[in-house]
Amino acid sequence: MQTIVLIMQRKLIAQRLTQKLCGNPDLHLVCDPDYAHADDVIQSHEAKAALIEATEEGAYGTSYCLTLCAWLKELLPACKLLLMCPEHDKAGVTKAMEAKREGRIYDFVFYDASIDYLASKLLSL
Repeated sequence: MQTIVLIMQRKLIAQRLTQKLCGNPDLHLVCDPDYAHADDVIQSHEAKAALIEATEEGAYGTSYCLTLCAWLKELLPACKLLLMCPEHDKAGVTKAMEAKREGRIYDFVFYDASIDYLASKLLSL
């Protein structure tokens, strides 16, 4: 069974993804809103991948999450990191594109992605 960790504060998205993917016996989703313990959660569950939400407001914006991803990539190189960022944050999108190009994250998605798209993206990791 593969585990994917969701580090995010958007509970509705986490709940909808969990509902969408609950019928897959080969996948286990773990949701945690605590960015400070992301490394512990990912490591303890031996996660194959992690979806990390860059918040629009507050301390966990794109820059913070990319720093977190750099730390996670160093600590857990086999874990694929998917960043979820706001599409209207042009500077953040540019940083996410650079991070993907440089291999610091596996990929990124936007907030306005559908649950079906997010689910298929997670399953493809």
